[in-house]
Amino acid sequence: MRKEISQEIIDYLKLHNKFITSEELSNGLKVSKKTIARHINSINNKYSKPIIISQRGRGYELNYSNYLNVANNNVQNDSSTQLRQENMLAKLLFASPSEVKIYDLVNSLYISESVLRNDERQISKKIHKWNLKLKSKQRSVQIIGTEKDIRSALMEVVLHIDKSTDIETLRKNTSQLDQKDFNFALSQVEMALRVLNGSLPYPYNINFFAHIYVLLIRAKKYKSMDKSISLDTGLQAEIKMNPEIFSICKSIVTNIKKYLGFDNKELDPEVYYLFKYLLTSRFNSFDGIVLDDRDLADEVTDFFICKVSNYLHCDFSPSIKNEIKNHVLAMISRLKMKIALPNALLKDIKLEYPQVFKATKKAAKLVSQKFNLPIISDDETGFICLYFAKYYEENNKPNKKIKAYVICTTGIGTSGIISTKIKNTIPEIEIIGLASNYNIETIIRNKPEIELLISTVPINYQGDIPVELVSAFFTKKDELKVKNVVRKIINDRNFA
Repeated sequence: MRKEISQEIIDYLKLHNKFITSEELSNGLKVSKKTIARHINSINNKYSKPIIISQRGRGYELNYSNYLNVANNNVQNDSSTQLRQENMLAKLLFASPSEVKIYDLVNSLYISESVLRNDERQISKKIHKWNLKLKSKQRSVQIIGTEKDIRSALMEVVLHIDKSTDIETLRKNTSQLDQKDFNFALSQVEMALRVLNGSLPYPYNINFFAHIYVLLIRAKKYKSMDKSISLDTGLQAEIKMNPEIFSICKSIVTNIKKYLGFDNKELDPEVYYLFKYLLTSRFNSFDGIVLDDRDLADEVTDFFICKVSNYLHCDFSPSIKNEIKNHVLAMISRLKMKIALPNALLKDIKLEYPQVFKATKKAAKLVSQKFNLPIISDDETGFICLYFAKYYEENNKPNKKIKAYVICTTGIGTSGIISTKIKNTIPEIEIIGLASNYNIETIIRNKPEIELLISTVPINYQGDIPVELVSAFFTKKDELKVKNVVRKIINDRNFA
């Protein structure tokens, strides 16, 4: 099925560093000029500032600064119908496997039964993504599926982790009334990392946090958890090999029970779910996790590198294996434990690196066949693709002059990509630091020589150092923006 025309227009303009005529857009997207004009008006009407500009005789161009502000502020462009259906889906997921009365839905959503039935049809299509089914009776509705799939759906529907690359962006998807729960869930993630003396990059930090947060919301409704997980013999073996991880998960569930005032054992199975999520995460510094598939991960990594190298006719540096293999090891565990890892960067990865993604996807399909693994999703493929894309970008190493600091919260290869692209395309820049946080005052205090801040997220800084907002993949439009700033800095130097 074709994606929405409006998004196709935005994607097309993102990839072209110039004005595009309506005729070229029409031919490229195979729709009429009137359709193009109508959708561009609709796009611009959604925002306080237009993200597509037009000039007579030249056509259309993406106002990249406005677009990035919209994207980073996580502005919701859904219609009232979509938001209502999302709200209804959340209610059904939280209640699952129990039924929800039609009366309760109609009254809470302020809709008629005929509108409700139409919403049911749309929701039924949407939940196929998670292998879930909608069962509609005369006076009730329920969602049927495995506990794993219900959890995956909840984390996307409630927190939109498939669209967010940092935890603070997730916060925008929660109401003010839920901020206390949000902060508590975040404190449990921080406690786990503190005890393990490790760190979790994107997307593992978001996935682990979202699981704890959704657990809180479900537990408040006294949802009965699936207790069969504690009998999983394979998981019991993993627990014996990783007692420290299991102990952390027990502490988190104990803390949640105290926070909610629970004194029963209803939430105890959650220890095992938390353990699965934490076990299949890739820690940056903690090396205490024991997984049985290290030899297999070595073979899979070698196979990936060989195939992608052949498809792209590119010889990758041997050091790429050390970067990929730990991610592959965690991925294999996720595949075996049937844990999904949503990729908020996937659309941009496909747009920015179509050849590399295509090659990685072909290799991933062969990996599943050769090593008898479950199908590797596009989300997982996208993460592997980022490693190859980083090295694919590393060709030229020009001179560097202006001292710049890059702030990128996404991790998992994107920080390397943006750094490499800046070095290769703007030889006047010398990157003197790269951080995954944005405590600007501390950064500047430690690096007083900074002349330019380049960030993938909006930052609150009122000082004299120029700040340039760019995308996580440093596109051609980003390159032009930064080059303009660089020229100004050089001019200011010359006339100082």
